[in-house]
Amino acid sequence: MDNVRSNAHGDRPHAIIIGGGATGCGIARDLILRGIRVTLIEFGDLGSGTSSRFHGMLQSGARYAVSDTEYAAECMAERRIIANLVPEAVEQTGGLFVSLRDDPADYPDAFLSGCHKAGIPAEELDPEQTMQDEPNISREIIRSFSVPDATIQSWRLVNILADDVRRRGGTILTRHRVSAIKTAGGRVSGVQVEREGSEYFVAGDVVINATGAWSARVAAMVGQGIDLELAKGSIIVFSHRLVSQAVNRCRPPQSHDIVVPTGSVSLFGTTSEVVDNPDTTHVRPEEIQELLDNAEPLIPDIRKYRAFRAWAGVRPLYIPKSRPVGVPLPRRHSTFDHSDQGVEGFVSVCGGSLTTHRSMAEDVGNVICAHLGLSARCISASTPIASGEKQPDWQPVRDFQRLEESGSPQVAICECELVAGADVANLIVEHQLTHLHDIRRRLRVGFGPCQGTFCGSRVASMLAQHHPDYSGQSDLTGFWTERLKGSMRTAWGQQARQSMLSDAVYRENLGLRLNADNLPEEDKR
Repeated sequence: MDNVRSNAHGDRPHAIIIGGGATGCGIARDLILRGIRVTLIEFGDLGSGTSSRFHGMLQSGARYAVSDTEYAAECMAERRIIANLVPEAVEQTGGLFVSLRDDPADYPDAFLSGCHKAGIPAEELDPEQTMQDEPNISREIIRSFSVPDATIQSWRLVNILADDVRRRGGTILTRHRVSAIKTAGGRVSGVQVEREGSEYFVAGDVVINATGAWSARVAAMVGQGIDLELAKGSIIVFSHRLVSQAVNRCRPPQSHDIVVPTGSVSLFGTTSEVVDNPDTTHVRPEEIQELLDNAEPLIPDIRKYRAFRAWAGVRPLYIPKSRPVGVPLPRRHSTFDHSDQGVEGFVSVCGGSLTTHRSMAEDVGNVICAHLGLSARCISASTPIASGEKQPDWQPVRDFQRLEESGSPQVAICECELVAGADVANLIVEHQLTHLHDIRRRLRVGFGPCQGTFCGSRVASMLAQHHPDYSGQSDLTGFWTERLKGSMRTAWGQQARQSMLSDAVYRENLGLRLNADNLPEEDKR
């Protein structure tokens, strides 16, 4: 780090990162490891955008082994690095690709060849053994393959990265909004930031736009354009681990071909719909039926299981100027140094995936160092997270085992995910969290089948005990509105009764009056 050059004020160069998803947090860590001062600014909580609205896979790249072998190889390399850096956020489920009778007969051979070219360990399995190991999937499997897919807790990931940045002297600002990017003499000078009615200026030598689906909006603040295709993908959640591994259809990448076990639930998706607004995350009723219809070939008894939530995220795909007609947009990321368009010190990155967030950060770091005249190399892949001892892989069952071994009669704060009161208290006292949603994201409180019916008020009570100014009524209202919004589209039969009971608990027992402005128009009541 001795080769870092000071700026005109005699300090180390200062980089401002806009966007606190996996990419933004990864960039902050990459730059601070190169000796650059960093300030990361996030409008909401860390990881509350697209980073938390996807299928939850830390993918091997096998999905793209045929369509984009180079990107598949990048995913495999990064999957290994991330699992080594943050094992406590990764469940090593393994993955399956299964070919059904109506899938292209020639694709499995191309798939296996593509995996080998990309360096992805893929092994063909006995279909009979696969169906025995995964009793809920189709009995019509023709061929099956194992790959090293895994699942990842994205909120745990971004907070581990952010904590590492803080320990190394970086600044993380959540619930702050960048209202303007300031320039002077054709180069950026910093950003104007708003929070709770106050506004102030943060000076910086470079500004990095890592806002994903919102990249075009941020670039427009300095008169720059980025051509993006915004693809909304909807996912439905079931209240069981229907499979033990992440299961993909073995066919060219398309919609409705992945079922992923995560925590105590399973996710199935995704749909794909081009939208013009990155905030478009509403799931329509017809999308639910579309998901169920397309899940049946893979999980024949899917309608017998309880679907209790649906949600959507928006993927930003960069549109190259020389895009051939009829060719799908690349999934690989793109990095833009806007100096070519007359704005020095402003860099944007978009595309890619959560799996490749670290390599995206490395590319951005290389561009920033070249811009600042630095020779500091990237060491983010080989530098351990500075949090002490090496952590074990994440296993959802571990919390249940811990409670059983303790013999403690204490009731968990959240029974669905078995979250202990001590873990909640630690976030409230040690980390000074004051919002239910922030605790939910970090500990999975309210993620399970009851959707926070009972644990929401328990956590709110603990917040009130430690923070005298805590507004429980407002916080619980926001928490339940968000839980209800994701549950209403799957509320039929027994699930509808469950949702009505949960709603009664919040409205009648707790006296909440929901804010209809936060619900889709057809759901207001």
